[in-house]
Amino acid sequence: MNSYHFFSRYTCCLTLLFSISAYSLGINDSKYIELGGSLDPSIVNNVSSVLETNTNVEQFRSVGLLIGSGYCSGTWLGSDGSHSYVLTAAHCLSGSDSTEYSGQYVSFKQQDGTVIAAGISTNYFRTFTGCSNDIAVAKIPKVSDPLDVNGDVIKQPFVDNNLNTDLLLNPTTFTGFGIFGSRSLGQLANIGKRHGEGHIRYYYQDCLINQAVENTDSWAFASPGDSGSAIWQQRNEHPVAVGISSWWYGWQYGYSGHVPIALHIDWLKGVVPILKTIDDIEDEPPIKEPTWLLTQEGPLETDPLEQDVRGSVYYVKGDNVVSGPTRFIWRYPRNITKFSVVLTQNENNTVHEVWLRGQRKTHCGWGHINNSAWCYPAPNLGQLKLEFIQADNPKLPLGTYSGDFSLMVKSLYNRTYSDEVNVATNIAITSVLPSDGIVTDSTPYVSPRYEKGVYGTVYYLSEHKMSRNRVVWRRYNRGYSRLKVDVTNTETGEQQTIMLRGERYMGCGWTIMNNAAYCRYMRPVYGELRVSFIADDNKELPIGGYSGSLSVNVKGLHKRNFTKDLNLDIKLNITE
Repeated sequence: MNSYHFFSRYTCCLTLLFSISAYSLGINDSKYIELGGSLDPSIVNNVSSVLETNTNVEQFRSVGLLIGSGYCSGTWLGSDGSHSYVLTAAHCLSGSDSTEYSGQYVSFKQQDGTVIAAGISTNYFRTFTGCSNDIAVAKIPKVSDPLDVNGDVIKQPFVDNNLNTDLLLNPTTFTGFGIFGSRSLGQLANIGKRHGEGHIRYYYQDCLINQAVENTDSWAFASPGDSGSAIWQQRNEHPVAVGISSWWYGWQYGYSGHVPIALHIDWLKGVVPILKTIDDIEDEPPIKEPTWLLTQEGPLETDPLEQDVRGSVYYVKGDNVVSGPTRFIWRYPRNITKFSVVLTQNENNTVHEVWLRGQRKTHCGWGHINNSAWCYPAPNLGQLKLEFIQADNPKLPLGTYSGDFSLMVKSLYNRTYSDEVNVATNIAITSVLPSDGIVTDSTPYVSPRYEKGVYGTVYYLSEHKMSRNRVVWRRYNRGYSRLKVDVTNTETGEQQTIMLRGERYMGCGWTIMNNAAYCRYMRPVYGELRVSFIADDNKELPIGGYSGSLSVNVKGLHKRNFTKDLNLDIKLNITE
């Protein structure tokens, strides 16, 4: 057997010179115990039978037992009319010190003993010297085709043709015919086809180094008899052979070495004319993303998207979103995001701008949809919650509204990540929104004293506010907020824009509606809202009758969970 240098220690090749039907792969102790084993050598456990599961699924049916210069594993690459091409390790075949050798009898069979190829083989090499070129192809006279469970010829496997260490240094899957054992107990049984999960952790001297680490998802390593078996990773959503098993480092350390296939792709294409690479993967028909349905009955909540993404996600406006966030923010999660979409009223096929509410979930609560902040213990939630509130849309006529929109999903940590949430709507408005009060040309609306029943102070926000729409704290009792509202002429149907004044009572005077302060030496027991129409603010408004509506949101400053939506009717009779 051959020996190679790694980390200044000697390792040995994985060829076996004997054959007893049993089990394969080395695994770490924690996985052995997890599968029902015991480190007490007096207790015999058939753990290896568990590893047989899934070894014969479609992606692994190309892996078989190669018998040449001993017992190895091999991967069927395909067959022409007369020969089968089997990818294996160079040290498994005769003539490895050259580039081509003929005269060795080689056989290749499946797990159930079905012979796929047997006879005098033509062996192709890269002039084998170590792990970096421990790769070979055996062109063996064809006996039969490998079949799937339905009796159809299996598809040719794809091999890697892009030497990208960023992709290669990732989890990997093993399937081979090596002996079975654990790190502490050593060999427990002989050869047989088994499956395991590892992780390529180093790229050293053109060799891929796998390491099994206790109590992780990387628990398997190649063992003697696995030589020539392909190791697999996902590329373009397909299993792809990325390396060939070459050597191991003994039971105790859990290392195994694998030659990267992409390093030799030009040579491999030259000796296997029917080779399939990643470039041959056909585009799958696009999978239609699930569409979420939003109705008037309650909020919808998506899946926790952060479970499959590195770091946190956030949401920005996508298709058919008229007004919404376009970039991320980072702050403590709280509040809602209001955004608008265009929906069609089914009864008369007219379009309307409809306002919706959205929030993103973290471990410390719900916040703005474009807030990418996350909370302990991890960014693994990120659900999107969407809701239709009729009070946000007081002018929408009775009817049913439908349409589709999307929100783009972005990641702050992985700037290349992009996804979208597609939402269909079917919103039925069956009753007129109840009014909380009326504003006329002669009488203002004055709300109740909410602070009498709420701890602390309240303040008022409205999408109609012409200046900054956020809470402030100012001790002066003067000023008012300007509200711009669209009203409709009750006779002509023409729309006009009017200005209303919004004020909050502090206890010692009126101030702007979003000022949450209260007067010195007084208790916060007032906080009424006053909304009034002032003729001098609307001198250009033509004579006539007008109607409209105004929505206002009442929020508690000290009691953050207090919120109330007000829907105010506007009825004006302008006579001069």
